[in-house]
Amino acid sequence: MTELFDSLERGLKQAVAHADNTKKARTKKIMITELPTYTAKDIKAFRQKVELTQSAFAELMGISVKTVEAWESGRNNPNGSASRLLQLIEANPEVFMDELTIDNEAILQ
Repeated sequence: MTELFDSLERGLKQAVAHADNTKKARTKKIMITELPTYTAKDIKAFRQKVELTQSAFAELMGISVKTVEAWESGRNNPNGSASRLLQLIEANPEVFMDELTIDNEAILQ
């Protein structure tokens, strides 16, 4: 408990010193990669690469099957957060695939 208290106390003292302009706050500069854009062809190819049906892919993404259909037909495009999630899944498919519980082989291609 004292370790937690000591950590909180140090943090508060640093915050007060920064507010009083007696201590400069630490900063960290990060670079965020550009948001990717995905075409209908890209999305369908990626979904097939990870061997998911539109239904299973929709479940993985947390979206409706209609949305996946619209993306793959080119009627609609993924928004910013969906594009970022696609980027993450593309980079690390095994992490996301571990999260899918497949009870029925019918949802696999």
